[in-house]
Formats: sequence, C-alpha cells, structure tokens
Amino acid sequence: MLTTEQKEKILRLAGIKVPDYPRPEAAVHSTQQQQGTSNLSPTGPSAQAAVQWTKAIETLFVQYSAERAARSLRESEEARQLDMLQRAQVRRPR
Repeated sequence: MLTTEQKEKILRLAGIKVPDYPRPEAAVHSTQQQQGTSNLSPTGPSAQAAVQWTKAIETLFVQYSAERAARSLRESEEARQLDMLQRAQVRRPR
C-alpha cells in the first residue's frame, strides 16, 4: 500500500498540482503523536491542517487513479476495435 507521501510524489510526477504540506509544526506533531510524545493537542490547528492535507492528497490520488484506469480501458477498447476491423478487412474478398 502506498503512503500519502508516495501518492503525493506520483501526483507531482504526473503533473498534477498538489497542495504543499502544512507548516513544519504539523509534521513534528504528527511524528510525536505516532511516538506518543506529543505536547500539542491532537485536534490543534497544525494537526487539523495535516489531516486536511492528507485528505486532499488521497482525494486527488483517487481521481487520478480513476482517470488513468478509464483511459486504459478506452485505449484497450480502441485497440480491440481496430484489431476487429483489420481482421474483417483481411477476410473480405476482393
């Protein structure tokens, strides 16, 4: 399973504009919270900004994945139809 940071990188490489990670204190808080040493409120502004950023990245990645899958299906169907037409043309008597 991909991390949110990996998804962000994939989106950026695909040329999709993604929001910047929130202020550094949100990253420190997230790390401290995972280690159980947070002095900040888990619902403070920094933590909320990090959660919102994560949701934004996840939403963008789902959209990107759906668009990519749809494009792949279209291309596959086009290739199938082209193959059928080429086969029909070869079989047709002249």
